[in-house]
Amino acid sequence: MSNQYNYPKGYSLLETTLKANEFLNNPINFVNKSMDKFGETYTATVGTNKLILTKNPDFINHVLRKNHKNYMRSDMTAKRGAQFFGRGLLFSNGDYWLRQRRLIQPAFHRDKLKGLYQNIQQTIQDYLVDFPTGEEIDIYPLMHDLSFRVLIKSLFEIELSKEVMAELNQIFEELSVFLIKDVNMPLRKLFYPFTGEERSHLKKGKRLRELILNIINERKASTEEFHDILALLIHSTYEDTGESMTEEQLIDEVQILISAGHETTGNTLSWLLYNLASNPSTQQKLIHSIDASTVEDVLENDYLKACINESMRLFTTSWTTERVAMGDDTFESYAYPKGTVVVPFFFGVHRDQKLWEDALLFKPERFVEDKKLVRAKKYFPFGAGPRMCIGNNFALAEISHFLFYFFKSFRIEKIASTPKLMPLLTLRPDQVILKIERR
Repeated sequence: MSNQYNYPKGYSLLETTLKANEFLNNPINFVNKSMDKFGETYTATVGTNKLILTKNPDFINHVLRKNHKNYMRSDMTAKRGAQFFGRGLLFSNGDYWLRQRRLIQPAFHRDKLKGLYQNIQQTIQDYLVDFPTGEEIDIYPLMHDLSFRVLIKSLFEIELSKEVMAELNQIFEELSVFLIKDVNMPLRKLFYPFTGEERSHLKKGKRLRELILNIINERKASTEEFHDILALLIHSTYEDTGESMTEEQLIDEVQILISAGHETTGNTLSWLLYNLASNPSTQQKLIHSIDASTVEDVLENDYLKACINESMRLFTTSWTTERVAMGDDTFESYAYPKGTVVVPFFFGVHRDQKLWEDALLFKPERFVEDKKLVRAKKYFPFGAGPRMCIGNNFALAEISHFLFYFFKSFRIEKIASTPKLMPLLTLRPDQVILKIERR
């Protein structure tokens, strides 16, 4: 490739620096404004690095699918994330990532997950027994708590104490908040030697590994037969050697599954209930659909699936990602060198008026009328390509079962304004205040 590169229009180093606070205060709003100014793809300069941000689905598919071998997670997230959460699938690259992905992928096949449905269903039913009702219920912390319980119960069939559950939840939350601040605000690192903040969080990461190791050891010492995700991971073997994962690898992968799994699902459930509360006719249609079905066929309920897919379109929990080019590359008129970071802006793609009719409206019918939309190359609720979220089938099963049991017992109404978007590692709402009453 020629040494002459052609970047999209965008911000210089000085402009990027001057606008850093504006980006950090409201990244989604800032990226949207920048795309209004420069177009659907633009450049920002950070230090000596160039970032290309895009909501062009063809460009995104080029990076994540067509030419994925030339891209990997950047060090700014992969290496830093691995320091706190281990070198699992989310924070690994190259041959090691590929080997782990091939090992773990079969455990998350839909047929394998059927053995977990009973645990999922029972955990949800137990949680809904004392579910609060009233005029002003913030369902975000409830959905976060429920998704954590479902994931832990699915990972470890043994009963964990309330103290261990609480400590696991707290550590994951604190490490996630620290990591996003660390990545987005590089200058914070200058103060770590004085504040001790980094040392404190590394200590929490060590404690997290201890807790998970204790659980794994307890399971391995048991003579009982278990049907959970940990059992699938323990008994998985590499094709080339026939060996199982080491203890350290098991801990790494379990940490990533908990970290990524409960946060994204808790957010998705919160946004989904908000959308259904904001659209009473859609909610009623969903209730009729659920009343006419059984829990055994809930995963085949077309209208229920459409509600989930439409909510994930509007409020994409994985609102963005990033990939660094391992070699020079081109896309259409753009040419850029090795080391360039490409940032797909999924949130923008899913709300692009040129790509979606009535893009800002919650219209599940679009996914009923055109079932191919879930596979369209403009729809990225779980990412795309070889690094597509490994837990997508598990998440959809959990969300579907939740909707079935929840709307068998409850109705909801919107009583407050739209929740504030909190785009951290995932897209959270600040709160989701609803009126909840029993049917």
